[in-house]
Amino acid sequence: MPHSPYNFTQEQLDCEAEREWPVFIYSILITFATLFLMVLLYKMLAGCCRKVFPHSPADTQLGSSSFSSEIQEWAEGITSGQTPSGRILVVAVFFCNVVAMVLYVIDTSRQLLEECITWEEHITLQIDFALGAIFFLHFLLRFVASDKVMSFLFALNTIVDIITLPPLFLSLWIQRTWLGLRFFRFLIIFSLPDVLVYVRLLQNSSSIRLTQLLSYIVGFICWSGGFLFLLENQGDPFHHYENAREKGSFRFGDNIWFLIITASTVGYGDFFPITDLGKIFGVFYLGIAVGSFANFIPEIAELLGNQPKYAGNYVASAEKQFIIVCGNITYSSVSGFLADFFHPAREDVNCEVVFLNKLEPDLEFEGLLKREKTRVTYFQGTMLSAMDLQRVCAEKAAAVLVMCDKFSTDPTREDASNIMRVISLKNYCEGTRCIIQLLHYHNKSYLLNIPGWDWRRDDQAVCLNEVKFGMLAQSCLAPGFFTMASNIISASLLHIMPEMPKWKKEYLSTSNKVILAETFSPTFVGLTFQEVAEIVYLRLNLVLIAMEARKYEGGQIWINPRNRKITPNAIGLFITASSDAAKRVWFYCRVCHEHVEDVEEIKKCSCKRLAKARYEYFNYGKENPDQRNGFSNKQELIKKEEPIEGLRKRKKSLSEADHGRSETAKMRFDGTGCFHWCGSQSISDCTLTRQDATVTMFAGHIVITIFAEDENPVLGLRNLVMPLRASNIPYGDLRHIIILGNMEFIKREWKLLANMPKISVMDGSPSNRADLRAVKVNLCRTCVILSAKAPDKAEPVLADKEIIMAALNIKSMKFGGSFLNDEDDDDMDEEEDPEMNHVNLLLDLSFVSNVRYLDDQEMHMSDHLELYKTLPFASGTAMAKGILDSLMSATYFNASALKLLRQMVTGGATIELEKSLAEGAGLRGGYSTPEVEAAKNRIRVDEIVLRESQWSRYAEYGARFSDLFSAAIREQGTLCLAINRL
Repeated sequence: MPHSPYNFTQEQLDCEAEREWPVFIYSILITFATLFLMVLLYKMLAGCCRKVFPHSPADTQLGSSSFSSEIQEWAEGITSGQTPSGRILVVAVFFCNVVAMVLYVIDTSRQLLEECITWEEHITLQIDFALGAIFFLHFLLRFVASDKVMSFLFALNTIVDIITLPPLFLSLWIQRTWLGLRFFRFLIIFSLPDVLVYVRLLQNSSSIRLTQLLSYIVGFICWSGGFLFLLENQGDPFHHYENAREKGSFRFGDNIWFLIITASTVGYGDFFPITDLGKIFGVFYLGIAVGSFANFIPEIAELLGNQPKYAGNYVASAEKQFIIVCGNITYSSVSGFLADFFHPAREDVNCEVVFLNKLEPDLEFEGLLKREKTRVTYFQGTMLSAMDLQRVCAEKAAAVLVMCDKFSTDPTREDASNIMRVISLKNYCEGTRCIIQLLHYHNKSYLLNIPGWDWRRDDQAVCLNEVKFGMLAQSCLAPGFFTMASNIISASLLHIMPEMPKWKKEYLSTSNKVILAETFSPTFVGLTFQEVAEIVYLRLNLVLIAMEARKYEGGQIWINPRNRKITPNAIGLFITASSDAAKRVWFYCRVCHEHVEDVEEIKKCSCKRLAKARYEYFNYGKENPDQRNGFSNKQELIKKEEPIEGLRKRKKSLSEADHGRSETAKMRFDGTGCFHWCGSQSISDCTLTRQDATVTMFAGHIVITIFAEDENPVLGLRNLVMPLRASNIPYGDLRHIIILGNMEFIKREWKLLANMPKISVMDGSPSNRADLRAVKVNLCRTCVILSAKAPDKAEPVLADKEIIMAALNIKSMKFGGSFLNDEDDDDMDEEEDPEMNHVNLLLDLSFVSNVRYLDDQEMHMSDHLELYKTLPFASGTAMAKGILDSLMSATYFNASALKLLRQMVTGGATIELEKSLAEGAGLRGGYSTPEVEAAKNRIRVDEIVLRESQWSRYAEYGARFSDLFSAAIREQGTLCLAINRL
């Protein structure tokens, strides 16, 4: 309902009845006409001057730097907000406009349209006059800055100033106010987006467009409300203003309410226009408002819907650590990573995972985020933006993990993108630890060029091809190695069901082991590694696999070091089921826990500090005065003198030109001494035809079959061949390698294989039985089946079709006296030796779910298959790329896990070798120096057949693995890690 009329005095009503508002209209028209004529006269005079006094181009250029031009440029910079002072001016002027709008709303509720009043008695008029002076000065500044004066005259801000300023200044002269057209000031709301852009509060297009639409709606409604307020309270002139509303009954707020309800097509009917002009305006307003709002509202809804759902800032907690995961963030890669990261065996479970990805998660990924809501946060952004790094508090993160796309069709580009993410991170916060996944081995060298990259800060690069092919290579020497290595880097739950077969129960009972680091108890100080390894296995049920020096001592890792003694605060790397089990090494006391049978009862005792102090006082430094913390000063002197001695030998060899050829003949190893080396071989010299391979006698060799097209990305076969050519394997024990596949593809890999001995290649297909028979696949030690084709992630079942069909093809082949007919009767099958038809296969699958097609013992119904529970994986036949995602979490919790695994699977790759290979020249030969000879004396992974070894007594039924472990470590210093049952 309309408001009750405001109590106005008779003097106010008489003043309004005089109706002198046309004077204010005339002032507006005269002002505009004067400005228009002045601009027109100026343009005419300027045109005449140019015709009478034409300027040369040189004069024009000189005149361009005149004082007036400089003033114009200064004014343009101020009004456009290009400078800090200009932005302050723009914001200040807009704020003044908002104040003027508020004053108008206040005046509409307290006074009539026309009033006789002096400006000294009216506070709002005084404020409005001060604002008018500011608007006038801003008008002059914009006039000076304008290049096109005529366009300036018809600009929105100019029209608003012309309509509102002359009546304001005139009211001071005639001492009479008129609210009439002051509502035009509401049109300035249209410039709100520009103001917000100037102050950099709006930066993306969606937010700018949303602000534009909202400012259009608000500005138009407020302007229409002022117009309707004028028409309804003024009345119709042709009715002698008799149909005007009662004074104070239809206020400005009522107009806004009426216009909003009208635009929404609801129409409550509590307010409506009564004047003819008000009704006519309502008709036009309804047509414009309904049409515009029908167009604007869906666009606003779309913009609001397109607002980043995962925007905002991460608030780091001082009580909880967090890591940032970026790069290739998908459901398949993240689900396995989270399951392994939050495994109960991990020590630090009070850690939150923050994902930073450019794309929004899909529905399946969103479901995972909801399930892990308390431990996982997702933000939409990129590592290449410093603002996004600031949003997720990268400088406070415990680590940043960069994951790669294992199925990328362009591995080089994928690695380059991830390296750029590392560069962006290190530029923003150099001290944050970074763990990156790479596809190709040679791209690791680029990380060494990043100034902030520091291995002492536990910055690590996980090269998937290096680790994957390294594990496959070691599995060729020791079948089942990649099963054991994968299990200790990927934590799994111990879930054994009664209905499981016996082999599965025994296998799962030990598959939940992980690698953890722990400091040795003072009880072990002074004992050798072999002695401690036996004690911790028998007493604490832990497998000691290596020792690690602390970072300030170099951070080296020694795997099964012979006769190395345990020093105070030394660190051991153990294969164990949980972090609590590993802590027993630190708690163990020979005095207190000697007769404890239950390892769960081994707790911290009070005599540990006494034992440590007693050893340091009586023994430390007495056995070898030159030895401190396990390092010998004499060894350090020898290491410093050896390069000089080697340099002298090299100079001497260069001076003896007559013996140059004999010296070259001694180059049997590479420059680091870690690998066997030979002179560069051309691929044509190492190529076998099918006929050549058929007549050549191969046995115990390794066959590498590859499905590839000419244009497929290279696999990096160097990472598979190098561990098989490690120098710790005697040359006579090197197994011949035959690579079978597309010759054009192999040629692209050959550059890095040319310096490795005993390698042959054959052009053929892994699916062709004739080619397989030619390379004697039935007599080989292991047949590795690889594929360089990019899998189709939309159809994961078909991604490994070539590998699966080739494996089934080889399994069905029969290698008897005649192979012309593979479909002989059953009698012939019974006469054949089963061992003759058995081929050890190693398959590199893309997806875990495809293992089901190789498992003929168990039916797997679910697509979410756990690889470690399948028979092909447990028997060392098939591995999948997804298993390596867990290496990221293992590296985060224990930086030594990656270094330990690399030493075991690469055959001895070092940083010096990586730098050498980064040059692109392949392996380089080296002379037989003491350093090269010493490099050969290192650990190797191998298979020991118990019945054919010196420990054959433990091959009988009933023997215990603990007895074998103790005998091997005590007698030969051999560390037995696992049992491979055939």
